[in-house]
Order: sequence, then C-alpha cells, then structure tokens
Amino acid sequence: MNRLTSRAQVHFLCFPSTTALAPIPKPIPTAPPSRSVTAISHRHYASPPPRRAVTPFNDDGRIPWTHLSPGEKTARAAQQTFNFSMVIVGVTLTGGVGYLLYQEVFSPDSKTAYFNRAVDRIKKDGRCLAALGEGRHITAYGEETFNKWRRARPIAYVFSP
Repeated sequence: MNRLTSRAQVHFLCFPSTTALAPIPKPIPTAPPSRSVTAISHRHYASPPPRRAVTPFNDDGRIPWTHLSPGEKTARAAQQTFNFSMVIVGVTLTGGVGYLLYQEVFSPDSKTAYFNRAVDRIKKDGRCLAALGEGRHITAYGEETFNKWRRARPIAYVFSP
C-alpha cells in the first residue's frame, strides 16, 4: 500500500457501499438562468419570440425590410420620408439665414458696408476733422431708438447713386 493512501481512502475503496467515512457531495446552489441564456434557448425551438408591430412611432430599423409586412413597410417609408423632409427643411432654413447674414452684414452692397465707408470718408475729410476733431475720436452710431442699448440702433442712411 502506498504511503500517501490513508485509512479512510482504503476503507472507501474496499467498501464502496458504506458511506460512513465518505462524505456525500451536496448539490451546489445555482442562480436562476439569465435572460441571455433563455433568449439563446428560444432559438432552438420552432417558433421565435413574438415581436411588436412596426409603426411610424416605434420603428428603430432593427427589423430588416424583407421581414416587414406591407403595412409595416408603409409605416417605415412614412417615417423615413418625414425624417428626410425635416433634414431638408433644416438645410433650407440654415441656407436662408446664411444668405440673409451675408446680404445684411458682409456684402459690399449692405447697409453696414455703406455706413462704414461713409464713416471712413468722414474721418479722412479735412473739413469734418476741422469741425469734429481728431479722426480717432470720432464715433458713429445709427438712428435713435427706444432701445437703451447704443449698438442696437439701426443704421440711418440715404443712398442716391
């Protein structure tokens, strides 16, 4: 007999029916199966889990086009048409704001450009400098309004070509 073999092991090997010396293994408690395990187990059965109907308000695009019914295809098409039209409206409005900003502020023919050119001419004219003082001390503002912010005044000009 091997030196590493104990008496309990010898007894258990010789008399396997007696359980006096050998402990009975207890079952290990396990956690309930997770959703992923149950979801995976459903794939092996004949019927897939039911899915919600696709409407214009709950479609997230996960279901392929080929798996949709005709009504669901109509709903997805309506939703995508609406989304595309909102993008077009946004691009159009952004372009309109950019155009107005250019026409009112940055264009060489804008009111702001005419006003700034007139102020520059006044600051360089000798008669105006004699009447108003040094050119760097001359400041120009627009018409008076009821707004108390000085820079919010509209530019007053008369242009005759």
